[in-house]
Amino acid sequence: MQETYTVLGNESSPYLNVLAPEVFQWIASKAKARKSIQSGALRVNGKTVSTDVRVVVGDVISYVASQVEVRAPRRKVFKQTIPVVYEDDHLAVLNKPGGLPVNGNMFKTLENTLTINLKPSHEPDALEIMRPLHRLDSPTCGLVMVAKTERAQVAMGHQFEYKEIRKRYQAVVVGQVVESSGTLTDIVDDKPSRSDYEVIRVSPSQKYDYLSLVHLYPVTGRTHQLRIHMANLGHPIVGDKLYSGQIDVLYGKGLLLCSDRLVFVHPITNKEVKVEIPIPNKFTGIMDREARRATS
Repeated sequence: MQETYTVLGNESSPYLNVLAPEVFQWIASKAKARKSIQSGALRVNGKTVSTDVRVVVGDVISYVASQVEVRAPRRKVFKQTIPVVYEDDHLAVLNKPGGLPVNGNMFKTLENTLTINLKPSHEPDALEIMRPLHRLDSPTCGLVMVAKTERAQVAMGHQFEYKEIRKRYQAVVVGQVVESSGTLTDIVDDKPSRSDYEVIRVSPSQKYDYLSLVHLYPVTGRTHQLRIHMANLGHPIVGDKLYSGQIDVLYGKGLLLCSDRLVFVHPITNKEVKVEIPIPNKFTGIMDREARRATS
């Protein structure tokens, strides 16, 4: 039995032996991936490769599972209900809770919940395993798009690669962001990056002097880009343990960063689709509570 995966460019690693366990149900570890590469069962664009090969956008990875593997039990299903915001026969958008990884070589991931939260596709090119098309940091909550067919996987992968999908995030950050809007262009992972922002609300805070609710629009998609940009601006996101520096940003409510809007062109109908969710109540709840404490 053969499975294939087309590289989108937003995976966790470009190395085949790291990526394969995340996308193929039969490969449970990097060691298994290396053995499969050496045996020729795991290939790139139909060709055998070395164990240290890096893949690039558009590469087609194929894996031929043995009869023993096919008969063996598949990966376990993580039985957690995830809100489905949009779904058709080709793709779906789910509202991932904070603290749940999108995928990876672990049991409790969004990907491992898909079979109980989404309906199977009836299209002839339906994917045997539905695939998240992009990643959110584990502590970030919000919208994640999932491909259910090969056509959707390729077409939406192209839209993500060429930055044709419009994404919006909302965040509560420490301090008063003075400029009402702006563009942030720090170097992230030794690469240029860009995020646009606008300030929606500023409230007094007993703990931080001020808290600001901001809309964030990532133009590029570097790892932790929005978190790094806001920290470098001097306004780390509340709950961000990693990039807060000496500022105490812990509030016991997790990371206050939510992917709340996706706008894209449907891969089959070619019509624009906008998917939007309200931010969690705790975002405005914390701002309201801090404002009351500051003025009491």
